Order: sequence, then structure tokens, then C-alpha cells
Amino acid sequence: MLTRRSAIALSGALLAALCGCAGGAHEPVDPEPAEPEPAEETVSVRFPASFLRLCALSREDVLEQYADGANEDALDAVAEGDDVILTFTAGQLEAQERKWEETLAEETASLVERDCADAVDVSDDRRAITVTARPCFTDDNDAATDLYMIMVACGYLRLFDGQGDWGLRAAFVDADTGVEVAAADMPGEGLTISRDIWADALSAAGVPYHEHAPAHGM
Repeated sequence: MLTRRSAIALSGALLAALCGCAGGAHEPVDPEPAEPEPAEETVSVRFPASFLRLCALSREDVLEQYADGANEDALDAVAEGDDVILTFTAGQLEAQERKWEETLAEETASLVERDCADAVDVSDDRRAITVTARPCFTDDNDAATDLYMIMVACGYLRLFDGQGDWGLRAAFVDADTGVEVAAADMPGEGLTISRDIWADALSAAGVPYHEHAPAHGM
């Protein structure tokens, strides 16, 4: 005698058989091809010869370090005249921007902590750097190095930001009088500061000054 449970099982088996036969034999279906991964966005940045000189780099140095993916910080480097064009992925460019923003912040803080400097003002567009300092700045090689790295960081960040040029104005202001004692528009000019230059600027403003020391050139 066919029980209810047996009938249900038989009906299920029959239904499965019917479904299997209804369409005849099926060829295996190949899976849909996977969509190719989108190519990562790249950005090319031109480094002018004048900026390479500021960084004490030759065109050949940069090509050797970055061409053909030799360095994980960039995809490639090619020469165009005396300039060098580096190609970055979006991720590489972001990493470089973070690096130089940190360098700018660290070197600015380092310079302000020195006895010879009261303040360092960097404009929002990084086109101007003003150092409010005392004549002892001319005796402090570490302070000069801090300022040099601030200028380099500003140049990198301007180029990474697509500005196309790195030019900036750097100036010294006397902390006691507010007199601008030296300034230069780079890259056309070089920034040089010495006790003599400081003294001449103060004297021209009616503030006598007579100390002397070797110059710092940038």
C-alpha cells in the first residue's frame, strides 16, 4: 500500500525527472567574462630645470632614479629639454603630497623653535615665505637649512598641485623693528643674507647697526 509519505517522495522524484527532461540535454554554459579592471588614473608633473637646480639635482639624476619604474614612488620619468616629467599614479601623487606637507610643517616648526627666528609665515598658495628673525640667523647654519627645506617643500607642493611653476618670494623681516632686511623673487634671484646686508637695511631705515658675519646664500 502506498503511504502518503511515499506518494510525496514519488511525486517529487517524478517532478524532478520531468523538469530534467523537459528541455532536453543542456550544454554547459561558460561563465560571463570578467570585466577588466579599470586602469589606474595617472598624473604627469613637470619639474623645471630651475627647480632641479634648487634641489641640487641634475636631469640625469632624476631619470636614473625614476625612469621605467625604477623607484616605487613614481611610474616613470622622461626628459623634455632641460626639464623632467614624472608620471605618478593617483596614489603615488597623494603619498608625495602628504610627505612634503609633513616636511613643510616639520621644518617650519623647527625654524620657529630656534632662538634666531620669531615667526615663519607661508602664504596659503605657497608663493611667499616671510621669516621674522634676528641678526643671529646669519650665524645659524641649521636655521638656514630649515629655510631651504621650507622653500623646497613649497616648490614641490606647488608643482604637485598643478601650478606649473614653483616660483616664490622669500623675505627676512627684522624681529625688533619690522624692517624688511632682505628679499628675493625665485628662481630669478638668489636669497642672500648677512650681517652687512642686515645692517645696511636697518641703517637705511634709520636704525644703526654695526655687527658683521659671513653671508648665507640660498
